[in-house]
Amino acid sequence: MDAIECMRTRRSIRRYKPDPIPRELLEDILDTAMTAPSGTNLQHWHFVVLESPEAMEKFKTLTAEVPARFHPVLAQRFPNHPKTVKATEGFLATLGGAPVCVLAFFDKPDFPDRDSAIQSVSAAIENLLLAAWAHAVGSCWMSVAQRMGLGPAIQEAFAPGKGEFIAAITLGYPDQSPPMPRRKEGRVTFL
Repeated sequence: MDAIECMRTRRSIRRYKPDPIPRELLEDILDTAMTAPSGTNLQHWHFVVLESPEAMEKFKTLTAEVPARFHPVLAQRFPNHPKTVKATEGFLATLGGAPVCVLAFFDKPDFPDRDSAIQSVSAAIENLLLAAWAHAVGSCWMSVAQRMGLGPAIQEAFAPGKGEFIAAITLGYPDQSPPMPRRKEGRVTFL
């Protein structure tokens, strides 16, 4: 698949098949992620790949309170769609059965240009999503655990000394084919 097709067809996957992802494929996805551009080439990222059932369970246990904490946000965002709220909370609790979850950290939290550094980590995450999809591996980028205040606990449990937790990315072979969400108008201005 070419790059444009990959970008246009990638979707956030919230239901996965239980099939494991071969280690070589995971390594390729992560190697590709780390080819992202970064401000002054500092490569501000650190990734932790959770692939064992024990590590996945530890992460789910640590983030078990996320659905309840996030409920008010979901209820406000989707007031007329209680099924969407319930499905999202179910995904957050189970990670959709994903066999792998990648944790992304900002490895230089004392860096004076935080915005630039976070952008670098975000670029690496986007590379990860696209590299996964190029190999028919689905993904979902989740920042809700960090948003709900669990970043320090995740850092301590999985990557002490490796920086600030930014996001979790589920990976697995898709067990769904969600449609492309409607694109919002007026998001580009040409001058």
